[in-house]
Parts: sequence; structure tokens; C-alpha cells
Amino acid sequence: MSSSDTGRKMLLTAGFMAFATFAAKALGLIRDSLTGAYFGTGIEADAFMLATKIPTTLFDVVIGGVISATFIPIFNDILTKENKDEASTFANKFITMIIMATIIISLFGILFADQLVSFMAPNFDVATHDLSVKLTTIMFPMIIFTGIAFSFVGILQSYGEYNIPSIISLVSNLAIIIYFIVFGKKFGVTGLSVTMIIAWSLQVIVQIPSLIKFKFRYRPNLHFRDRHIWSAVLLALPMLVSTWVQPLYTLVNARFASHMQGAYSSLEYANRLYLIVTGVFSFVVTNLIFPKLAKANAKDDAKEAGALITTSLKAVIIIIAPLMAGIIILSQPITSIIYEHGELNASSSAIVANALSCYAIGMIFLAINEVLSKAFFSMKKSVTPMITSIISMVFDVILVSAFYQFIKDDPMRLTGGLAAAAACGSIVNALLNAFMLFKKFPGLLTARDAVTVIKVIIATLIMAAAVYFEYVFISGLTEGFIGNIIICIVCGATGAAIYGILMIVFRVPEIMQLLPKRERS
Repeated sequence: MSSSDTGRKMLLTAGFMAFATFAAKALGLIRDSLTGAYFGTGIEADAFMLATKIPTTLFDVVIGGVISATFIPIFNDILTKENKDEASTFANKFITMIIMATIIISLFGILFADQLVSFMAPNFDVATHDLSVKLTTIMFPMIIFTGIAFSFVGILQSYGEYNIPSIISLVSNLAIIIYFIVFGKKFGVTGLSVTMIIAWSLQVIVQIPSLIKFKFRYRPNLHFRDRHIWSAVLLALPMLVSTWVQPLYTLVNARFASHMQGAYSSLEYANRLYLIVTGVFSFVVTNLIFPKLAKANAKDDAKEAGALITTSLKAVIIIIAPLMAGIIILSQPITSIIYEHGELNASSSAIVANALSCYAIGMIFLAINEVLSKAFFSMKKSVTPMITSIISMVFDVILVSAFYQFIKDDPMRLTGGLAAAAACGSIVNALLNAFMLFKKFPGLLTARDAVTVIKVIIATLIMAAAVYFEYVFISGLTEGFIGNIIICIVCGATGAAIYGILMIVFRVPEIMQLLPKRERS
């Protein structure tokens, strides 16, 4: 298959996955909007947000970030060089190991919930602290289902099934939305916490029919003295450190924002929206290419692996660049539409919007880093992203510490500053990984690829200027919820049209390949 055909197929497949993922992420926005409407940015919101983060952060720090990243390369290596039965045996041992690890983490989290809350949010008042401990204790078992779900995703993606993994969060988000519709605030954040566990268990259940289709049956296997398991463990150690970036940013934000009521929940609302928008596209591309990269590297096909990396980088840049500009410019009306309901008022919405625009500065770099990290992981070279991640984490901590005294007393500056520091960390991480990858493979990015990136940047800047002036003009003519919807629709449509036309005028190859042959000429 030619590189142009590979690029077109990749973009079309990524587009389909993006559509499937968008539905799930849209429900995620509705879920967060309902959470904001019922609990605002008060004590219950701060406690719930922290209580959901503690289990997932500890899970990510210990094993979460490496489940699929270690499983997929080794599973595909066994499929390629041995057989399907051996691959299934490895999968059973791996999943058993993950279940045991998550049970241990859950027991640890439940026993030391009080200390974990104090560590994450040392400045919470007594009421917020006690509620956080209660909710954390309730929600820790959900990471058991998280570990199983991630393992199942790795199996399905290795067999070429991307649709079900793309929509598993749709099921869990829908369960939470149904809870809100049926019960509202009747059981408070305690009922919502119990629902979170049920929702995560559904992510496991929904994948079982597809696993059966591929003739995979999970059977507990405790024989861990296996060369493939040890390969996974050795690969995981440096890989694990490289996945600590986002959990560390969460920890930094929680500790520095906990002294001001509502600051942490505002950051969480903004960060969730930011990751949802980024995840619809960048995570779709990386989830698509990672198994393919693993298979290419298992066959020692450097040419195919290089083509996949380059195509993926250009795909995320083409898609994320205009989105990044749009989010920065339209953060206020977007946030108002999604969150400004019920207990979350206009002033709180403005704080969330400011944090969102600051997070968005690093959006394209977060997306690029997802591709670059997966490229290193697929080659079983996890030391490089580990080193670059450590540098970016240290940079984030230094940046926040240096400016904290100037931002700590104002909620707008505090949340915006913490979000901007996280974005800068993402920028540093992506640049370092790009430098190391292109140094190792100097021919990976050609002059033609560089020209494509420059065209995308120019098109994005022109689009951003037009959308900004249009936004300033329209915002003076309309207001309120309906007004914000009009602003987003009109400005979004204008931006998409301008960007699309410019990409055709600039004859960006990846876009031209999607057009009918008659239109290309």
C-alpha cells in the first residue's frame, strides 16, 4: 500500500473512531454539566472531584498508565512470532496480575483514605476533608474494573476491533446521566459515588461479547514465572514513570488550589472539558496506531512504522490546531453553555473558562506527545519518554512554585496559573520527545512534511483572527444561554469553513487525498 493510501485510510478510520468517541465524550460533557448544576463549586463538588481523582491517580501512578502500553506490544509480538493460544495464555496471566494489583491498591486506599486526602488537599477545611475521605473509601474499588477494562481494550485493539473500545465510556457516562435523571440530588454525592462504581463495571461487561467473538475466555492464571510476564514488568518500570505526567499535574493542582474553596473543582471542570476535546481526536489516533505500530515493529518493518508515526503526527496537528485556537477564543461561551446551570453561577463559570483557555495552550503538544510516547513504547524503548517526562514534571513544579505567591489570593489567577503551568509542562514534554525521536530517526520528518505543518499553522492563524473578530462583534449583539449557542455555532461554522477552504487552497496533501479525484485537480 502506498504512503498516500495509508494516509487516507488512517484519516478515514480515525474519523470513524472520532465520531464514535464523540458520542461518548458528549455524554461525558452532559455528565459533568449535571454534576456542576447539582453541586456547583462548593464543598460537595470539591470533595467529589478529589475523591474521584485519588483512586484514579494512585492507579495511574502504580500501574494504570502502562496496562495497554505494555500489554499490546508483547501480545502482538506473541501473535506474530508464536501463536494465538500462547497470546491468550499471556493475556490470562497478565489480567490476573492486574486484578491482584488493583485489589491490593484498593485495600491500601481504603485503609489510608484519610492520609491520602490530607496529602492531596492539605488545606481543605474539616467538613470538606471528612466528606472527601468518605467518598474516597466508597470509590476505590472502581479501579479493579478500570484495570480489567483497560486489559480487555488491549486485547480487542490487537485483534483490530476499535469500535467497542471507542464507546465503552459511552455506557458508563450514560449510567451516570440516568442516575441524575432518576434521582437528582436525592442521595447526594454519596449516591453518585456508588453509581461511579457501577458505571465502571459496565465498561468491563460491554466488552465481553466482542472478546467471545474472538474466542478469548478469561481464566485466572497465577503462573507469573513466565518470560513474557517478566518482559512486561521490565518494560513497564520506565514506562510507568513516563505516564506520571498528568497524575502529577493533578497532584500539584490539588495541593496548591486546596486552600481556596471552589478552586480545585473549577480546575477539574476545565481539565475534564479540555481532555474530552483533546481525547476525541488525539487519543483516537494513538489508540488506532499503537497496535499497528507494535505489529510493524514486531516484524522489524521500520518503513511501515515510520510512515505510521509521520501520518499520525500530521493527522493530529491538522485536527487539533484549529480546535486549540477555537477553544482559546471561545472558552467563555463554551463553558457557559456546558456548566453555567443551577449551582454553578456566572462568576464560577468565568473562572472555569479562564482555566480552560490556559489548559488549551498545551492542547496540540499533549496530542503530539501522545503519538510520540506511543512510538517509543511500540519499539519497547521506554527509557527516553521516562526521562523527558521527569524533566517536564520538574519543570511544572518549579514553574508553579516560582509564581505561586503572585497568584494564590485570586481565584482567576490561581486556576489560570496552575492550568498554564500544566500546559507548559506538556509543551516541554512534547518538544523533548520530538527532539529525541527525530535524532534517533533523522529521516522521519521530510521537508514536505515540514511544509505541510507550516501550511496548517498559517491556516490556523488566519482562521483564529477571523473567528476572534467575529466573536467580538457577535458577543456585543447577543447574550444569555441562547446567545452563547449562537456564538459557538456561527463562529464554529465560520472557522471550519475558513480553515477547510485554506487547506484546499494550500493543497495540503492529507486533505486533498480525501477529495474526489476530479476535485483535486
